[in-house]
Amino acid sequence: MGLDPQERTNFRQLLTELAGERCILFSTHIVADVESIADRIVIMHSGHLIQSGSPRALQDKISNKCWKLTANISELKHIQHKFIVSHSVRKETMVELNIVANDCPDARAVLRAPSLEDAYLYFTSTLQPQTDFERAS
Repeated sequence: MGLDPQERTNFRQLLTELAGERCILFSTHIVADVESIADRIVIMHSGHLIQSGSPRALQDKISNKCWKLTANISELKHIQHKFIVSHSVRKETMVELNIVANDCPDARAVLRAPSLEDAYLYFTSTLQPQTDFERAS
């Protein structure tokens, strides 16, 4: 959906108004749009249903897998290769990373609250074990 921020807001409001007693199917890769309007989300990967639930339920499934790590910028490539990095902010010679990993990625890492984008990246990543949906198919 190639809309500017104002039109994206208008579109989300329209979907909210129309939803009422209707089921609206909305396919997008812009997680923030889904998070603000959906009460149930289905995550598909390579044509297969891999997760389904409310935004909160999907986030809860990875609540112990989201970490914040401040590392030296020289470590960035190695960390990106080894882990799912959902967000990064460079601060001079350091970088603040949001990492999604089954286990603590580094002794300096601290747990943080998961986002819906973290959940999407976790469930669709080749770096994590298959989900229950994938094993059943």
